[in-house]
Amino acid sequence: MTLPKTLEGRRADLALGVEYALAEKRFDLWLPYMRILDPPPGGGIVPFQPWPHLMELAQAFRQHRLIVIVKSKQVGVSWLVGGYAVHTAAYHEGAQVSLFSKGQLEASDLLGKSQFIHDHLPADLRGTLAPLKSEMVFPKKHSRILPLPSTEDAGVGLTSTLVGMDEADYHDYFAENYDIAAKPTADAGGQVIIVSTVNPMRLNSAFQRLVKKAGDGEPGENGFVRFFLPYTVRPGRDEAWYRAGLAAADDPWVFTKNYPRTLEEALAPSKRLAYLDQDALVAMLDDCREPVEQRQGGLVRVWRKPVVAGKYVAFGDCAWGEKGSYSCLGIADFQTGEQVAEVYGRPTLDEAALANVTLCKEYNRAYVGIEENGEGRKVVEKMRELGYGERMFCRTPEHPEAKSRSWLTGSGTRPIMLADLEEAVRLRLIVPRCREAVQEMMQFIRTEAGRPQAAEGAYADHVMMWAGLWQMRKHANFGGRASGEVVSLPRLA
Repeated sequence: MTLPKTLEGRRADLALGVEYALAEKRFDLWLPYMRILDPPPGGGIVPFQPWPHLMELAQAFRQHRLIVIVKSKQVGVSWLVGGYAVHTAAYHEGAQVSLFSKGQLEASDLLGKSQFIHDHLPADLRGTLAPLKSEMVFPKKHSRILPLPSTEDAGVGLTSTLVGMDEADYHDYFAENYDIAAKPTADAGGQVIIVSTVNPMRLNSAFQRLVKKAGDGEPGENGFVRFFLPYTVRPGRDEAWYRAGLAAADDPWVFTKNYPRTLEEALAPSKRLAYLDQDALVAMLDDCREPVEQRQGGLVRVWRKPVVAGKYVAFGDCAWGEKGSYSCLGIADFQTGEQVAEVYGRPTLDEAALANVTLCKEYNRAYVGIEENGEGRKVVEKMRELGYGERMFCRTPEHPEAKSRSWLTGSGTRPIMLADLEEAVRLRLIVPRCREAVQEMMQFIRTEAGRPQAAEGAYADHVMMWAGLWQMRKHANFGGRASGEVVSLPRLA
């Protein structure tokens, strides 16, 4: 005989029912009921761990439609996405969830996570599942979770509520699947969540390009919001853990890609391809600073004001137009190699010349070289018209009125410029303050043909600016000699 429940028992049931109803509406309130499998030597079936980064992502899933996550390995995101797939399909009428993985085995494994999560929910939170192994179908909700391996035409014809792509940088057909399935979902108002560790064997892949165009905290130019999860987000991982793992790794470079410390490190090219020393560049990121002053809508950026009697060198790589390359002029302390200011953007040639002259005059009439290639020649002419010929590098100092007034980058100078910059970076002789500059350096590679250049989709404006700036130290003239006279200087220690 079943005894009737007490008043307290009925109240408890009612309260639990309210909690379940709220959990069905809100993913973050549903997570405490989720169980995951932590394989040996872990703890077996364990409650979902509400690590701060996972709770932040759970909130982000509610706030943003388009999300891309760059992560370290084993930080719990795949389980979180598997749970979100269940929550979307089990409680929303007509939901179509498409989960893309590298191959069939990986797709089955990702679906297995969702099935495990569903099977271990409290009975009142479980939806009714059709007896299928290839997908999860919720007949009462007319919804399903469909696992898809990354094949050339996977997802064709599907209209999805949610598209999830796990370890996307390892998919053979990520770009095709994005165009076929993810973009139509996004265009129709659905949600797309793309997650991956960066593939160390791929350079500037479609996934990595998508990450670069995403925004931090708000949609970027492609509409995606970006999240980065370093190795430290998982409890128990500290600097000692990192050093031990790095020492034990068969390939230390692959270890750093699997457990990156910064987004820049995660996206940096292979050390086998990188032209500039990646370890030095990672360290240089710590020296980067926000400008202390910005002018003209950010065109001019200042990190350190000029000092009395200070000596400064400058170099400009100038461009024209509203898209493509940027104009970039940097100024550095002659003695220390520290960047103090720059002009960076897409101004007109007149605006570029005026900004260059104004800034160089401010820094005690800095000794400046302008790359004469392309639009640079016009900028040189305009800077001379503005009265700044006295401390401008001249390739023909014996004929200062000659047309060839400044630096020409070509087959005779480019290899020297870049070789000297490589040494300056490796020996930490320069101190860039601009984060974008270091990021560009990290994306500067040596192609299979041996040519140093920016990786596909990356820029090299700051790279060539620094390469030219370092050359100006050899020629800088701050006093009584004729303009353009070459001065031999020792390298900075």
